[in-house]
Amino acid sequence: MKYNKMVIGVILILIIGIGAFIAFQFRSTNMLEYNGFTIYEEKRDGLQSYQIQFFREGEEQPFIIHSRYHPQVLETISVPTQLRKELIKEQLYITMEPTLSGKATIAFAEIDKYTENPFLFNLPTYPALVRKIEGNELPIITCSNVSTSSGVIMFKIGEKNQISNQEGCIIIEAQNEDELIKGADRLSLTLLEIMKE
Repeated sequence: MKYNKMVIGVILILIIGIGAFIAFQFRSTNMLEYNGFTIYEEKRDGLQSYQIQFFREGEEQPFIIHSRYHPQVLETISVPTQLRKELIKEQLYITMEPTLSGKATIAFAEIDKYTENPFLFNLPTYPALVRKIEGNELPIITCSNVSTSSGVIMFKIGEKNQISNQEGCIIIEAQNEDELIKGADRLSLTLLEIMKE
């Protein structure tokens, strides 16, 4: 009987130890501060990401989001003022050239996970293309489709890494598709007011 209790005790200690080890592997080893926000650095399966904790107005429980990049890395990407005014309407389209690869889809998802989140913006967000391509049924949306009810973000591969406002159409310009993902994160963190315009 005494032996059984000892074995159970050892097993419990092992389970707790293994659980703590697993939690440590998936938890951040670094806690950082940025603009008054708490950021936890995570490393999982060799990939680095960041958990950002913030409080929404009128709520006591923190809201935690995940970013591929630390906000400081994104500060070099310039953004226009009044992003929320241009984008937070009845619906949002994110449009791009049909020749862009799956990385552009990741950039879309980086924005969509916040804009469509019912606890954040609850904004219907749709993918679109700037021109028709055979076999693709996505809507054709360009900057000319900006209206009082529809916001438009356009992905563009160009010479700079920047976000600009072209008569209400928000253009995320990047030198390549990896930088496009950074631009999407910069825009998202600005909409969330974690980063400043």
